[in-house]
Amino acid sequence: MSWIQQLLNDFPMSSAVIFWGLFILLSSAAYAGKYLLKNHQNAFNDDQAKIVLGAILSLLGLLIGFVLSISIGGYNDRQKTEENEMVVIGTALQRTQLLPLPQQEQAKRLLHDYLNARIKFFEAESHPENRNWSMTSTEKQNNLWKIAVIEANTTPNPVMASVLTAYNDLYIAQEKTTVSWRYQIPDIVWGLLIFFAIVSNFLIGYNARKEHGENLLILVLPFLMTLALFIIAEIDIPGKGVIHVTPDDLLSLQAIWNSQIK
Repeated sequence: MSWIQQLLNDFPMSSAVIFWGLFILLSSAAYAGKYLLKNHQNAFNDDQAKIVLGAILSLLGLLIGFVLSISIGGYNDRQKTEENEMVVIGTALQRTQLLPLPQQEQAKRLLHDYLNARIKFFEAESHPENRNWSMTSTEKQNNLWKIAVIEANTTPNPVMASVLTAYNDLYIAQEKTTVSWRYQIPDIVWGLLIFFAIVSNFLIGYNARKEHGENLLILVLPFLMTLALFIIAEIDIPGKGVIHVTPDDLLSLQAIWNSQIK
């Protein structure tokens, strides 16, 4: 895990902090380009500056599109793992009915607690919370496995083998979720994105240096770039922010389960 990812995990930032932090950074670059070189009219050739600006904006647009596709791919993977966990838990609940009545009741309670733990995992907004709920669900899964193993040793048959398979699938599904619950965009790519954004906004400000007044139009590009980077960041950060995977399928299974109990 990189130091940036560790920082985000240990000190979770709100979506507003990310958005306004990016906007202030890029806006400052635009105004720096306008006012720092205002008295240096011949610092760069205007035509050359415009050519460089156009090239940088084109590269930045391609880079943003590529990185956005990567982050969306990671988001889709997390959605698929949540759906897979719902299917696996539902199957385990069905197979639990094959156990003898005393073990069946105990296994159902453990499986219900396991489902709650998985829902809390997807709803958690920090890495420590994810880790704690992951450990809780692993503990419940281990207890379910022990019940099935004892019964399979007592009465070895294909029926008990199917129960063991269902409980083993719980572990596999959880591990797949853990693997997908990570950042998709490397630090070097974020650094490149922000560097390109700063340079392009600096050149925007430089091209507007001859305009008098505050020239609020130069804030348009910083705002649009901030919005693009913000969306990418929100999609890429697992379980945090405005855009995140919600356990809708698991909650639906929980609602069905609770309605059957009543």
